[in-house]
Order: sequence, then C-alpha cells, then structure tokens
Amino acid sequence: MKILSHKSRLRIVGMYNLILGLLIFLSASVPVSANGLSNMNGLKLTNSGDSLKSRVYEHATLKGHKFIINSSIGSPFIQTFLENRLGAGQTIDLDIPTIRISGTEVVQLKGELLFTALNLKYQQKIKDWMAFNASVLVTGRLGTKAGSLISEGVNVFTGYQMGWLFKVYENKEMMLSGTLDITNNSVTIIDLEKFVQGIIDSGKITKDNQLVKEIPTLRAGGGLRGSYAFNQTFGFTGFASLSNGESADRDNSNDWFFNFGLAFDADLMPKQKVPIGFLLGFYSIDFAGAEVALENDPKNFVFQINYTGKEDLNLGVDVNYQTYKPVNYDRNISFVNVSLGLKYFF
Repeated sequence: MKILSHKSRLRIVGMYNLILGLLIFLSASVPVSANGLSNMNGLKLTNSGDSLKSRVYEHATLKGHKFIINSSIGSPFIQTFLENRLGAGQTIDLDIPTIRISGTEVVQLKGELLFTALNLKYQQKIKDWMAFNASVLVTGRLGTKAGSLISEGVNVFTGYQMGWLFKVYENKEMMLSGTLDITNNSVTIIDLEKFVQGIIDSGKITKDNQLVKEIPTLRAGGGLRGSYAFNQTFGFTGFASLSNGESADRDNSNDWFFNFGLAFDADLMPKQKVPIGFLLGFYSIDFAGAEVALENDPKNFVFQINYTGKEDLNLGVDVNYQTYKPVNYDRNISFVNVSLGLKYFF
C-alpha cells in the first residue's frame, strides 16, 4: 500500500477545507431556518393546512421525492432549465514514466496535472413528452512542472452537443426517457515529447512533425435515462448510451462508444425538514478524441451535496474521483475534481 507524501496529504487537506468552505458559503448565502421553511422556500402546498411532509415539488420529482441531479449522469425529466457547472482538479501522486528520447533516459522530474472544466447546458420543453437541449463543454489539462509538462503536454478539449429527450414511460414512482444526440468534439494536443523526438530523428522540423495537433470527432447516438423514487427521501437515477462516429485513430473506420452511469440520492427535506440532499454515484464516459492514448475509459466516483430548500433551483457541490490508465503508464492516473453546479428551472 502506497503511503502518501507530505505534499499529497497537504493537498488532500486543502481540498477538504475548500469543500468545507463552499458548504459553509452555501448554507450562509441561503438563510433558511428549520422553523421558517414553510415561508422561505419555493415549494407549493396543496392547501394552506398541509404540513412540510405533504409538499409537492414541480421539478425533477416522483412520489414526492426531489431528485439530486448530477450533470454528468443527467435525468429523464422533460423540463426547461439552464445549467452551469465549473470545476477544477489535480492528480494525486502522479507517477511519471521514464522519458526516453533516442533511447536515452531523460532525467525524470516530478509533477502533477491540473484540470479545469466549464459546462453550459440549456434544455427547452417542447411538449409534455419531448424536449430539445444543447450544451457546450470546455476542458483543459496542463502539467504543473517540467516532468509532467514534457510527458503529458497540454490538452484542450472543446465540444458541443445537440439532442432530443423524449418520454418513454412514467408512473408515480418511475420515469424512463430516451435520448437522441449529435456530438462534435475537438481535442487540441501539444505533445512536447513526440515533437522533440521527431526533431532528433529527422534532424529538422518537418511538416509532419507538428507540435500542436487538433483531432476533431463527430458522433451520433442514443440512449435511455431513468429515475425511480423509493419514497420521499431516497431515489435512484441511471443512464446508458451508445453512439457511433469518428475515432481519434484516423487509420480506423468509425467506431462504437458505450457510456453508462448510476446514482443513489437522498433528500432530507421531507422527513427531517433539513434542506440538504446527498448523491453517491458512478459513471464511465469515454474521453472523445483521446481513445488511442488510453487503455480504458475513465472511471468516475462522485459524491455530491445539494441545497434542496428552493423548488426551482438545483444548487450543489460535487467531489469527483477519476481514474484511468494511459498506454505508456505502469499504473493508473488518479485525480480529484471539485465542481460547483447550478441548475435553474423555468
């Protein structure tokens, strides 16, 4: 079992303090008390004599349960909303493999990888059974020191997606919807190691040896999303999708890509009268444009805390632990990402 270094422990403590600070900020910025919830949140009562336990949510709800929604897992509900997610993260004890140029070992330097991400999404309800959505995603990855910068370079991922969400089945406890999506992604890669090796091999900079490469991919596919409410407190959400399109390896024809995820959530509002919700989930999503550099799709474990006291708002902080194995690494790369998400229903 690997023992974390002093710097790694400091990073984990710092990440913990950041999450704690965000939670304190959220709780301070939304002045809700246990005795005044009936007058201060956006929930509706069936009549003036109803209690907190009989509140009826309008958005993302089944059987009186308000679902905690994670943007990476999504939800099957046909509703109009605007969503914004901003996150940042860093690897944990990155073990950079020995760098070799012309068969000679380069002095191995330590370093980590920093990640940043911004995701914007809008969904418009067209009919009770159908909605249209569009999203934009920008992600960056950068080595913090010479070792990780030479080994991993700089990667910028941009993409947009347009799709349709349509209802398949619904009862008081369960909802199932289908999706049809078109995704256009682009990965910009600055590969310093390969560029230097190319100069040494040819003795000069050639047209084929490019420092900056851009790999676009276009895909289309569909899938299913479902939610199930066990009771007013607990719920489950899952998705599965299959798409076909361009691979990062231009020597191959189009390929198939399968993504899936699931999450269990709990809302303390109906029973404990506390406007806090929790989500624990897992999802596997391919890194479009970088498949040839990875031995497996990134695996993600997520824990999320939401404020649930306002009916038309989904506000929360999630901590994501991701792990994947590049083809030239001896072991997996792991990183922790913290994101602030806001979804407003219209």
